[in-house]
Amino acid sequence: MAADTQLVLLVEPNDDASALERTLDNDRRRVIRAGAVAEAMERAKSEQPFAIVYRGALADAVKLVKKLRCNARTALLPAVIVADAPAGAREELASWGVTSVLGAATADQHIADAVRQLAPLPPAAQAPDSELGRADRLRALERANLLDSPPEEPFDCLARLTAQLLDVPVVLMSIVDRQRQFFKAQVGLSEPLNKTRQTPIAHSFCQWVVTGDEDLVVEDARRDLLLSANPATVEMGIVAYAGVPLRADAHETIGSFCAVDRKPHRWDPRELRTLRDAANVAQGLTALRQAERLPPLTFEEFRVMAGVAGRAVEAAMRLHEASRTRVDTSEHHALVALVSDLGRQLARVSERRTSVHGTN
Repeated sequence: MAADTQLVLLVEPNDDASALERTLDNDRRRVIRAGAVAEAMERAKSEQPFAIVYRGALADAVKLVKKLRCNARTALLPAVIVADAPAGAREELASWGVTSVLGAATADQHIADAVRQLAPLPPAAQAPDSELGRADRLRALERANLLDSPPEEPFDCLARLTAQLLDVPVVLMSIVDRQRQFFKAQVGLSEPLNKTRQTPIAHSFCQWVVTGDEDLVVEDARRDLLLSANPATVEMGIVAYAGVPLRADAHETIGSFCAVDRKPHRWDPRELRTLRDAANVAQGLTALRQAERLPPLTFEEFRVMAGVAGRAVEAAMRLHEASRTRVDTSEHHALVALVSDLGRQLARVSERRTSVHGTN
């Protein structure tokens, strides 16, 4: 592809090559296609087009734009929406950064002209509040009871172990609400952050793990259009970042378990597996901690929690195997104790549930 040829993602239900595709091709653009919102998101993340053109149902257009803005890889992508939209829908799309909304009958050349006028959106200081502040997510965050809680050795042990396994200076268990991120566990933060254990949301990479509900892997944030403007990059010296979702109540993302480097870092599959295992252990610890604090679980709640705890034990055993020759003996022994503690906590929760609900 020539250096001055721009990649455009065309999203429309019809899989056949269209006149619009040919028009865009003739306008020094290479077109890739997607037919549905989910496919469009995957292609946008993997192919990183210059712009997106959506032509189809208005409801799907709004859904796609919201998903784009919630994901760090696609948050700044400009879009042209081709759909008949009333004034209210146009205002909603404008609030999501889409100002080029054309009627369904718009000629192909006019659509191509609109694409030519597009430019990347300015970097957002905060991920969309519609997701950060979603009611179900905030309820899960409250039930987890991690915000502003004191340090606890099992979580701190997990952070120290992960830092040694990945050979990175900073590891965080970050819990994200609407205005800030709170570090339930941390390794490598300097003063005053190692005391305050929180930053404003504007300093957070982890907020994008939450709103995107998936891993965020960055080799060099200084070269990333969105994250290069983040105060964590500018003021705190974060260069490389890898974060994976932390979930509570089985499916709500409340934060991120992440690793940070102060130099470019190409994260390999083994390192990402380690992070995911650490996150699974953290989720198990959180679920058991929550179950001991809240009223006794119903059978279905216990079944879900036991699944989370079981995955945590499996992940901890993988970390145990990986740590045999790569971490301090004291941290290796601490991990063994953590695995044993997971089993004891699960037994206590089970006994408490049975004493109240019986075996049903």
